[in-house]
Amino acid sequence: MARSKQNFAQKILGLVSYGMPAPVRQVVTSRWIAMLIVIAVPILVVSGVLSISWNGYRPSFNIDQKRAVQVERDLEKQATRAAQDLRKMEDSRRR
Repeated sequence: MARSKQNFAQKILGLVSYGMPAPVRQVVTSRWIAMLIVIAVPILVVSGVLSISWNGYRPSFNIDQKRAVQVERDLEKQATRAAQDLRKMEDSRRR
């Protein structure tokens, strides 16, 4: 039986999740979940929503709820502004 190829994200998460139980590891290293984790985690860390601290060799993940709400509000404002700008551009093209 041919073995499917793993993408870069799956290989990284396969190494990171080495000590996890097999069912958890299978979910984490699935194609779409692995890609989502590799993209989302750095964004959450940079935005201050997620912080990672190390206790020996074990990472500890902390989520800042207040910062998450603030980031969500900022994104909503930016999305609203972008939608308004897009409407203005469409209106100006119609004239």
